[in-house]
Amino acid sequence: MLNLILNANDGRPLVEQLVTSVRQHLEARLLRPGARLPSIRSLAVHLAVSRFTVIEAYDRLVASGHIESRRGSGFYVAAPATPETACDRTGVLDRAVDVANLIAELHSDEARAASNANRLFAGGCLPNDWQEQSGIRRYARKVASHGVQLTDSGTKLGFPPLRDVLARRLAELGIAAAPSQILLTAGATHAFDLVIRYLVAPGDAVLVDDPGYYNLFGHLELAGARLLPVPRGCEGPDLDILASLAAKFAPKAYFTMSVLNNPTCTHMQPAISHRLLQLAAQHRFYVVEDDIFADFVENAPPRLAALDRLERTLYVGSFSKTLSSSLRVGFVAAAPDTIDAIARMKLLTAITTSEFGERLVHEMLLGGHCRKHVAHIRERLAARRTRMAGELERIGWEIYGAPEAGLFLWARHPAVENSLWTAQGARSEGLFLAAGASFRPLHEVSPWMRFNVTCSADAAVYRALGRAPELARRAAADAARHVPGSERAAA
Repeated sequence: MLNLILNANDGRPLVEQLVTSVRQHLEARLLRPGARLPSIRSLAVHLAVSRFTVIEAYDRLVASGHIESRRGSGFYVAAPATPETACDRTGVLDRAVDVANLIAELHSDEARAASNANRLFAGGCLPNDWQEQSGIRRYARKVASHGVQLTDSGTKLGFPPLRDVLARRLAELGIAAAPSQILLTAGATHAFDLVIRYLVAPGDAVLVDDPGYYNLFGHLELAGARLLPVPRGCEGPDLDILASLAAKFAPKAYFTMSVLNNPTCTHMQPAISHRLLQLAAQHRFYVVEDDIFADFVENAPPRLAALDRLERTLYVGSFSKTLSSSLRVGFVAAAPDTIDAIARMKLLTAITTSEFGERLVHEMLLGGHCRKHVAHIRERLAARRTRMAGELERIGWEIYGAPEAGLFLWARHPAVENSLWTAQGARSEGLFLAAGASFRPLHEVSPWMRFNVTCSADAAVYRALGRAPELARRAAADAARHVPGSERAAA
């Protein structure tokens, strides 16, 4: 019987949990093509759910091409899809749902409890008590006292004084952008949604970092894009592979983080950045630069947008990571014609953004409070990063790239090949870990894991992490014992 655990407190429908769990077993190669799945009745009894729950889950898996139904015989693991089948719309939406499920899990009650206990290593934000609280309240009262209503809508491009300030801040990074080249958005997610709508049509190829940010992958797949993974090294992308992919598939764009790549927190070096922009001009693709962690680093290589002068680059920034995750104010900087086109899309999809939020960020930037807050955050992150890296190395883990800034460490235990099993095994210890497969565009197996350095882990946590190979073997073996047709489980 499949080793599936459904959680009534998860917040997701049981059908979604069941579909995700079965797919994880398939992606971990615990089931060979042609292996027979449990019958509807037996699986319903085993999981203590209704037959209709299992029927709907199996129907979704059949629709996505993961399993097949044989009349009078049951359900079986489907043969690997052909390239054409793998790119069909159903499969794309199914992969996007995977990302949504991961995000939902990180915002579940169980994850919040883990965060309160300093066990949420998988989180992608600063803890609540690190985020700006008193300053936001103080400046919110100031904005309200000026007669601005919470319901006030904004202008097409966004609050002009904030765009003026952003133009000056971008100039400090070497990025020359007039206020008219800056479009305010409801956070970075909204910015990427608009950029993707502008650049990508269903079936278009796009280059992405491997590893990179899973939420971006989900957005691109939802838009019907074909993801072309580019291996990301300590100094930037593998340009030989990128050039080959560009010549073969004519991608529309390359989505990347030149500074503080998520999850590795490494930077793209200038020589690679210059060559990348040459390739972009040669193959006529855009470069979308995600710089939402810009405030977490002081000294970094030049941004792509600075080197390119916003000719083929679109630059995305946000204040959600540094000030407050609930403060949804982001922006896009690009060439004038590009901003004009994206602004029209903003009008069609959201009309305007919240002027109150934009005025609030403007006041915080003008008051100097933001710079002091961010400087303090950088100091705290440096101390936590040093401590966590030292503890992980002490118990046998390897740190990727030795980052000197940022929110994350990308690490692996040399005795573990598939960190998904480590993450599953660690849940029994009350730890939420982020498996490396989530940060790979095609969800391939990875030994690496992303750690949020703000977690002030105690000795018990590091003892558990020191047993990573044992946790992984136990989780994989437990699953293998309950999955028919499986031959092995790679730790």
